[in-house]
Amino acid sequence: MSALVQANQAKIAENRKKIFKAECVVTENRSMAYLARSAVQENQCLILKNYQAAFMGNRQLANQNTESIFRNRQTIASSIKTDSSLQTQVNYREALKNKAKIEFLEHRAKLNSKVLDISQRLAAINAMLIEVNSDILATNEEIVNFNATSIAENTAMLAGGVDASKATPESNALLVASNSQRVEAILSTAAANKAKVQEVLSTADGNRAKILANTDLIHERRSRIQTNAAKIRENQDKVADFVGEQV
Repeated sequence: MSALVQANQAKIAENRKKIFKAECVVTENRSMAYLARSAVQENQCLILKNYQAAFMGNRQLANQNTESIFRNRQTIASSIKTDSSLQTQVNYREALKNKAKIEFLEHRAKLNSKVLDISQRLAAINAMLIEVNSDILATNEEIVNFNATSIAENTAMLAGGVDASKATPESNALLVASNSQRVEAILSTAAANKAKVQEVLSTADGNRAKILANTDLIHERRSRIQTNAAKIRENQDKVADFVGEQV
């Protein structure tokens, strides 16, 4: 047995060990990558839940309170007794009515600006999600192309395209060296991926804590909104009495 043949044999055995190690790390990374994806997507669902609770829930309830408050204000201002012969009193009442409308419109205009700002940010997020989806589509295409190439190679091998009798120690050495370089690259990529997985999981855990804190805040704010609604109802009864007294 020549020295080159022995060297190839030893290198093949060494590569086999590295390949097994690479297989273990790559397989583990695959599981951890799906775990990280799951954590991120769970957070995404919780964020959307918070969004719905805050925007479609709390905001609508709070806006209803605002409208009820200013309806009470307008009713109170409109019901103020005045001496119609004294224009100053009439002017005071009408100015108060205008003030109430202005305060409501100021508040609404500021809210409109913030709603539009949030919508712009959501549109930017949607654009990023579209880019992410494009990356997913591109990755899927890579898988399909890899499978097609591998199928073609298998078909060629089954058709007798591999002839071990043509192998030489020199050609084997080139193949072994190529395998060695490629498995080293795999190990390097796997190490980087392992660190990236931990980074994603750490970020997901941090985000989860913030999301849950926001959930608590949403619930606390809804309680305050309901407290305000109760006070508004109390005022409505008083407004009704006030209007009756002004008749």
